[in-house]
Amino acid sequence: MFNLIPVHIILIGALLVATSASAAIEMDSKLRLQVDTLKAEFADQRTNAANAHERALLLRDWIDAYALAGGYIPVNATAVIQSSMAYGVPAYDQLDALIAELALRDDDSRAIGELELSNPGPHLANHFSQFSQTYTVGTKPIKPGGGLLISRHFQTNPGLWQTQDPDRDNYISIKSSNPQARFHVENYPVSGMHGGFRGAENQLVFRLADAELRLGDIVTVTYGDRTAGSRGLRMPDFASDAMPFPLYVDLDGSNLWYSLPIQPVQIVGATVAGVHGFAPSIVAAGKPFSFSIRAEDAFANRATGPIPAWRVSINGEFLRDLPGGNEAIQVIDDIVLENPGVYRVSIESRDGAIKGVANPIVVKDNPKQFIYWGDTHGHSGFAEGIGTAEEFMRFARDDSRLDFVTHSEHDLWMDAREWQHLKTLVRKYHEEGRFIPYLGYEWTIASPQGGHHNVLFRTPEGREMIPGALFPTLSRLYQGLKENYDPQDIVVIPHAHNPGDYRQSDPELEPLVEISSMHGNFEWFGRMYLKHGHQVGFVAASDDHLAKPGYSIPWRASLAQKGGLAGVIAEERSNDAIFGAMRNLSTYATTGDRMVLNFSVNDGSMGQRIPFKQDRLVKGSVVGTTSIRSIDVLKNDEVIWSKNYGVDEAYAIVPDQDTHLTLSFGSHSHPGEVSDSPRGWRHWAGTIEVKGANLIAAELVDAHNRNYQELEQNPKNPAMLSLATMSRGDHSSVSLTLRNANENTHLILRLSETTETGSAPPRLRSHQTIPGNELILRLADLNQGQYSHHLPVDKFTDSVTLTLTNLRAPKEAEFQFEDDTPAGHNDYYFMRVRQTNEALGWSSPIWVGGHPPR
Repeated sequence: MFNLIPVHIILIGALLVATSASAAIEMDSKLRLQVDTLKAEFADQRTNAANAHERALLLRDWIDAYALAGGYIPVNATAVIQSSMAYGVPAYDQLDALIAELALRDDDSRAIGELELSNPGPHLANHFSQFSQTYTVGTKPIKPGGGLLISRHFQTNPGLWQTQDPDRDNYISIKSSNPQARFHVENYPVSGMHGGFRGAENQLVFRLADAELRLGDIVTVTYGDRTAGSRGLRMPDFASDAMPFPLYVDLDGSNLWYSLPIQPVQIVGATVAGVHGFAPSIVAAGKPFSFSIRAEDAFANRATGPIPAWRVSINGEFLRDLPGGNEAIQVIDDIVLENPGVYRVSIESRDGAIKGVANPIVVKDNPKQFIYWGDTHGHSGFAEGIGTAEEFMRFARDDSRLDFVTHSEHDLWMDAREWQHLKTLVRKYHEEGRFIPYLGYEWTIASPQGGHHNVLFRTPEGREMIPGALFPTLSRLYQGLKENYDPQDIVVIPHAHNPGDYRQSDPELEPLVEISSMHGNFEWFGRMYLKHGHQVGFVAASDDHLAKPGYSIPWRASLAQKGGLAGVIAEERSNDAIFGAMRNLSTYATTGDRMVLNFSVNDGSMGQRIPFKQDRLVKGSVVGTTSIRSIDVLKNDEVIWSKNYGVDEAYAIVPDQDTHLTLSFGSHSHPGEVSDSPRGWRHWAGTIEVKGANLIAAELVDAHNRNYQELEQNPKNPAMLSLATMSRGDHSSVSLTLRNANENTHLILRLSETTETGSAPPRLRSHQTIPGNELILRLADLNQGQYSHHLPVDKFTDSVTLTLTNLRAPKEAEFQFEDDTPAGHNDYYFMRVRQTNEALGWSSPIWVGGHPPR
């Protein structure tokens, strides 16, 4: 279950209604009678085992009524109710706190006061700024011992604020209109999204020392107060239209903290530092198409300020010049490519300082099917994320140029108004032939009761959630969906981060499984579904929580993977065609790179079951976004064919010739136990020292998380590098260029002690601390261009691999072979691609013979 609120603190919501009147909020007469009865009973009897379930049901309806009337509902309120109902947890104190809070607001909507924000922005990402939140005391006074709690949303990363040095960065001050009011500083442990999400973390408290604050008194909290010379507060490094800086108030020193409505701060990207292009993967020869160019800052936010002029080329030939200006996103229309083949777009500023590329374009004569890119799993501030649902849709359509998307918010954090708003947005942003949003949600139940599953609907009309609060096991979810909707209008997708129970899968509802996201790579998850006899295809998704689906860049210590993508193969970009393709398993998964995959067995395509034959011709191809490192074909959970394009097997050491090496760090993500969360991120930290050669260049090739992944050369010892990176079900690599290498050249790798991390921590196998180690990797030990050290970590085996890099590794590859292994019914095959930038791709499986599950 979710550890949202520790026993020593109750963060409950001040459900502030839009009107300033003190009258009770309007609701239907039956609910009003129930609410008034509960308020009267609550005065004499607290929540207990006999009445907890009934009260939780009523609280759920009460909160929905407030929400639909425009009231403020903090997300933890709905989560407390679902946790109580779904898991039978005796959260009596939390339910009592909600009842007390709702009753207080129901009797007097002005009781807890109001909050206003100065300078809402826009503020530049990762720059210093100042703003204030002003709290006006309501009809309930703040007594000495009460005060304000200045919390941090666990998803944000502004500067670490301090109260001691007003001339230094990130200084926070407090003042009151009451001259007698004095505050002293404390820390207070807070759990939940406005503290430590998986465990309590200290938050700043300004405690009122004396002079009771009464109706109309004002308290101002200034973030980044510059009065004494501070540069201000360093703002988060990611853009958002609704960055939260939460405040809570304690009225009487009881540590009963009431949340105040979030005052959204706008953060925008800074000056341009990069550029990226988005193109369709498959186009018809001679038919016009469009692609977009997005100017980015250093953190992949949409850039602001002056945008340079761009020169765009295709396959090295000039296509078009785009003028500079202030538009970070520009679209080039009516491009026509007459001849079939692979085309690659390059983008460069006029001065050559900024360069970028787009995904590859494959031109075909009269293609019958196309590849459409989507993200079926992403979040916003509707739950424990950040940003508005509107920003989520705009980003998917305009920034990441997705063909389809689902805002699959957690059901336990959504109220009725938010669900209705999602329906409205799906209708508003739906544009047949261009952009298809699907209504959906994430059924958010702990792994022992089924694990997280995303539920997508074909259309929004008449759809309501089948929530975990009322349907708290996987079998009940399946039953509830089937009793209310046609299975043909539903796609259910379990994911591995809070893993679905791979022993169960309803073949009418669950055609796909998610095997990669920002939380890591979980190929094992898809393979376990296949081993249990389920006929499911593969997709990946972002699981982004910052309203940035389809082009998600990690920043937290528990994330180092770009957001994944689902490639869907369909006849057209339409609602029914894409939804039908998902239900038909015509999909593949990537870790975010829009590579073009093809895979077949006896000409049967991805996701299909073909007639039984003893003879089987396996074919595949990939058009990579960069060079291809390897391709593997798996049959019945075993690799039966493999090709390593990224190793230079014929390399011989030649004096005065540069030697190019790849040092890869890999770890497994399998949990090892049924219904346990995956193994966490393996952190790799330490130094790399080159002996017997000159280190010319070094690069961390997959450094998506700028805050926690780095490679630095020691200025006093150029042969020494310091490293910090992570892996989870994949590899993280360092590219090295050496000069004057010989047979005695070697690398000394000194690994520091690290501890695994990862949200949704395992229940049965806790995160392990891995001791330090020293490894020596010699060029003389290379065998066919490669050598690996295997590092046991209890039941897992991690690896450090040194490879002679093939600089001529292809960006496109095709293969075919006759499978000469024993043939049987229900054999299944799929392919896996690994690029030199460590991006991965997986085809959906193909089954031979047998019968599909029913």
